[in-house]
Amino acid sequence: MKSISLKKLSVFGLVTVATMSSFNAKAEEERTYPEVYPFVPFSTEKVQARAEYMSEDENYINNVFEAHRLGLSKGRTSEQPWMSTYWPLNKGLIADPYYESLQILRPQHELSWTSNYNKLTDRRTKVHPVIMELSQKELNKLAPSEKYDLLLGDKNFDLTNRLREYMHKWGSEKEYGFLASLDKVSGKSLEFAEKLVNEKIQVWHEGENKVFKTVEEALPYAMSRRGGLTEYFAQQMVDRGEARDVVDAFPAAFDKAVREQRNFVVKEKNDYMALWEGICHGWSTAAGNVPRPKHMVSFDLPNGKKLNFYPEDIKGLVSLLWANSEIQNTKYVYTDQNTGKEKVSGGILMEGLRCNQKSPDTDEWGRLYDSVPDYYSKKLEPRCVGVHPAIWHMGLINIIGNQGRSMIVERKVKAAVDNHPMSGYDMDFFNPMTGDYGDLADVIVPVMSDAEKARDQFKNFRNPETKYIVGVRTTMYYLAWKRPDRKETDGPEDDELVDKTMLYDLELDIDGNIIGGQWRTTEVGKKFLNLGANHDQPDFFWSVTKHFKETGYFDDKPGLSKWTDTNKLAPSDWLNEAKTWRSHNNKLYQTHLAGWGEKCEVKHKKTKEIVEVACEFIIDKPMPLTNVVNKLIELSRE
Repeated sequence: MKSISLKKLSVFGLVTVATMSSFNAKAEEERTYPEVYPFVPFSTEKVQARAEYMSEDENYINNVFEAHRLGLSKGRTSEQPWMSTYWPLNKGLIADPYYESLQILRPQHELSWTSNYNKLTDRRTKVHPVIMELSQKELNKLAPSEKYDLLLGDKNFDLTNRLREYMHKWGSEKEYGFLASLDKVSGKSLEFAEKLVNEKIQVWHEGENKVFKTVEEALPYAMSRRGGLTEYFAQQMVDRGEARDVVDAFPAAFDKAVREQRNFVVKEKNDYMALWEGICHGWSTAAGNVPRPKHMVSFDLPNGKKLNFYPEDIKGLVSLLWANSEIQNTKYVYTDQNTGKEKVSGGILMEGLRCNQKSPDTDEWGRLYDSVPDYYSKKLEPRCVGVHPAIWHMGLINIIGNQGRSMIVERKVKAAVDNHPMSGYDMDFFNPMTGDYGDLADVIVPVMSDAEKARDQFKNFRNPETKYIVGVRTTMYYLAWKRPDRKETDGPEDDELVDKTMLYDLELDIDGNIIGGQWRTTEVGKKFLNLGANHDQPDFFWSVTKHFKETGYFDDKPGLSKWTDTNKLAPSDWLNEAKTWRSHNNKLYQTHLAGWGEKCEVKHKKTKEIVEVACEFIIDKPMPLTNVVNKLIELSRE
């Protein structure tokens, strides 16, 4: 074990740790760490506020003794979430007529989005026009979206084609494929700042809701949202001492922006599509909240053949509905101006941050940490260290253990996003000084005296209110994803559970309430080795609000004909409804009018200078009609 002394260099925002090796008492090494968690603890208030937020319960359980007494050291969801696939984007999401076997000898055709896009295009011209001439076996192998279109009597395959085009836009131009407007010149930030002040508009700024009192105070925020070349050149003039402030520099900067705009072009995006991209966010949220489709559902086609929806087809439609629904927005409670009642918008609660670094640094204990500002947020944040262990622990015991609900885990600390629905957890406790496992009461260690603290390897990073610490070995259980199949039935026995085990300490106050924690990479007493480090802590975890049904996002659209004979195809008016907004034509408007402040990068053709300018996006979010999905779920469970 190493003894540690610490001092904070606030000028540089760094934490310097002097360490002395137990193998050579004379050899002293100094390591400097950034002033961010895990080297700077979360406050008690922040830890407990986030736990309450995630559990959606002001009486959430945060005491280790109470949780142990209630049997929450183990937890399982009330209903096991269902296993499915993440429906890879490089195969067209649910427009993929999933093939039974991988093309082992031609992997480029299996993994290339352009190759798969061409296959889907061929289906549009060669298969769809003769769909009624297909054999029963060929009909059974249609993609989930193709079966859905047929069920609605849509010979133009509207949903399938929208998914195919979404795949092409994203693959060929990434998010710029959905670019609606680009304002290189801008200069509108001053007007926007005046609007913010005059209309007392509340905005989210630097971690809090804020109303600006003066234009000067609001201008930096306005520039970050609506800025363009004018704002960029104006700031350059101020930095060079050619103007007193940005407002003074605006007229000359605007003239230069108008002249220079033709020299700036949108920064090119690559056409690479990551293999992990898909709708895992739709599957993982739906799997724990939508009843499992139990068996195949059949409908009579006009040609006397059957249109068969396997459980996996229905899961695909459900996953797409949830992936593109507004349920994926952060939960927001507001007051309806007409009724005066509270309503819920959005439905996601999230804790932790995605690690965007390819190779994060490691501290002397082998733990990952953030040493540079995040590429996207431009801030130094606790991302690659993983979600805070205390908040993670309380999320488990409250959401899964106490409430019996599933939550979603992004299971690895890497840039790739890999969401899975969780079904349970097991916890064991150990003495963080000796490594001995035992009953909770026997392994909790006091750290109130200097002598007790001296034995604690993380003593310099603890919440200052810590009185006790206890080690936890937690094994989480989550649903794996699989390649889709055409089984006629589906049940929990068909699911594959995966487990991952992680190590961490909990920091406790005098009463045993959880107020902090630290991740570990090895069992106590074992020497850290790079190759053997346990980095199984989640990147982040999230859940669907308990009140998601109140949003109405998954209610049947009213006013449609009754589907009385469910042996036959859906009523004819359902197709017209499906093509409207909030179904096939669903879009996300990331525009200034909708409250967004997106920025795009433009590059000077000669100097290669890169500038962020105001832009807007309208992103396609096609969804199946809720009435169809609800009916399929209902029929699959009868």
